[in-house]
Amino acid sequence: MSVRGIELSHNFYIGLHKELLELFSKHNSIELKTLTVFQLYGFGNYDEDRANLKSYITERTGQWINGKYLYNKRREIDAGHKTKVKIRRDYLTILITAAGYKDYNDYLQNSTYISADVREVEQAILEGSIKDDQVLYYVGYYVEDRQYYIKSKFTIYQMKSASWEIIYWEKDKEPTTYSYFGKCVPTGDSALSFYFSKQDSSLNKECFVNLFYGNNMNNKPLLLGAYCGFDRNNNPVIGKLVFEEVADSEAQNAKVRNKIINPIFHHHLYSQRLIVDGILPHKDSDLAVSINRSEIINFLIGSYRGYYLDRNDYLIPISFEVLNELGEIKLKINNTNFKGIGRLNKTENYLISEFNEKNQTSYSQFSLQVQPLEKDLFASHMLVYTGGSVINGKGLLWKINEENSKEIPSTNEFYINKSDVARERVEKINQYL
Repeated sequence: MSVRGIELSHNFYIGLHKELLELFSKHNSIELKTLTVFQLYGFGNYDEDRANLKSYITERTGQWINGKYLYNKRREIDAGHKTKVKIRRDYLTILITAAGYKDYNDYLQNSTYISADVREVEQAILEGSIKDDQVLYYVGYYVEDRQYYIKSKFTIYQMKSASWEIIYWEKDKEPTTYSYFGKCVPTGDSALSFYFSKQDSSLNKECFVNLFYGNNMNNKPLLLGAYCGFDRNNNPVIGKLVFEEVADSEAQNAKVRNKIINPIFHHHLYSQRLIVDGILPHKDSDLAVSINRSEIINFLIGSYRGYYLDRNDYLIPISFEVLNELGEIKLKINNTNFKGIGRLNKTENYLISEFNEKNQTSYSQFSLQVQPLEKDLFASHMLVYTGGSVINGKGLLWKINEENSKEIPSTNEFYINKSDVARERVEKINQYL
C-alpha cells in the first residue's frame, strides 16, 4: 500500500470504473456516448445542471470528488505503461461506497465486475503491503464560528503522508465529508508539519497542519496542533486542533460519527479560530474600529490611581496606566499585575481592556470611561480575578499630575481604610461609589 494512497491492479480499477459508469447511466437513463468527456466526469467546460459522474457520486455518498482526478486515472490506465495504478485512499472509499458496497473487502469479494484472478492479485497486494504499513489513527476536533464542534479523521501513514477527513453534519441522517491528502514533514524533534495541496483536496483548497507531540510520537493519547487554510467561503482561517489517538480505523469511524461533544475539548477550543475578512480595505483607516481612536487614546495617555470600594467599606488600591498611542495598558490591583491592549467600544465612551493571565482560563476585564466625571477624575468598571478573589464593580481613578501625585501615593497594600485617604478624596468616593 503506497504512502500516497493504495496501489491497485489495472483490472480492479477498470472493473470499479465500469460498474460506476453503468450505475450512473442507468440512474440517469442516459447513453454515455452522448456526453463529452468534460460532461461525463464533471470538470472543465461542462454544465453543472446536467448529469455527470462527479455529481452522481456526491449524491450517493455525500462527499465531493474531483472529476478530473477520475478522468486522469482512467487515462493513466489507458496509456498502458504500468500494470498497477495508485489511487487516493479516501477516493477509493468514496468510489466503492458510490458503487453500493460497504468497504474495500466487500467490493473485492462480491463485485461481479472483477474476476477471481483479479481478487487473488488484489489480496496479495493488500496483504503484502499491510505488513510494512505503519498507520496512526486520530480523531481531530476544532470549533468553527464559535459554535460548530467539528470532528475529523486524521490518519498518518508511515510518518510520510496523511489523510484528513472533516465531517459536517449538514444533513439529518448522513454527514458530508471533505477530505485532504498530503505529505508529512518532520519539524525539529518534537513536531510534525503536514501540507495538503489543493490537487489532493476535495475542496480544491490548500491547507497546513502543524502538530506538537513532545519527545515521542508513540503512545501519546492527545496531540495539540494548529491549522491554516480556507473556510468554505474561501476566507483564510487559522485555529487550534486537538487530536485524540484511537486504536484503528473502526474505532476512528465510530468515534467521529458519534455526535456526543466532549466538554473539555469544546472549552479548550472555543473561540480558538481566526477568520480573515474577505473584504479588503482601500486605506489603513478602513481597518480602524473607531475613527476617533487615535485622538481619544492620546487624551487618555497617562497614569491613574484610585480605589475600589468593597462591601466591607474597605478601599482596594488601583493603579492604571495608558502607556502610549498604541493603547498598551498596565493595571495593578490587589498586588496583581496585568498587561494588555485597550480598545474602544462602538459608542467610543469606554476604553476596554481584557487580560488573560498566563496558563489561566479566566479572563479579567477593566474599562475606563472616556468622559471624565470631573477634571482628572474618571469612573472605571471591572471584573478582575486575583487569586481566589473576584473584584466586580465600579472604581474611581484620578489622573496623576504634579499637583495630586503625593495626595494619592502608590502602595502595595491590599486594603486601606478610608481614614488613611485625604478627606476630599473620601468625599468623591462617597459621591460616586
